[in-house]
Amino acid sequence: MMGDMTAKIGSNNEGLEHVMGKHGIGNMNENGELFSELCASCDLIIGGTVFPHKTCHKVSWVSPDNITENQSDHIAISKRFRRSL
Repeated sequence: MMGDMTAKIGSNNEGLEHVMGKHGIGNMNENGELFSELCASCDLIIGGTVFPHKTCHKVSWVSPDNITENQSDHIAISKRFRRSL
């Protein structure tokens, strides 16, 4: 599953270790909560948070003033294929 859901996942994966890693950016928003719940119910992993990457490779939106950065585009894959990442 792939999409632009405006879901900010963040780096706090407490209680969601089975769904996401700890390498997100920022704080989770409401859409991030809904997305992580969807992934949990469908046995999906949020791929972009599992491994460390440079921030410039994780950011999908930068504010016009070049200060605020968000990671809001995500790819979710089946847990079965986690090792394929």
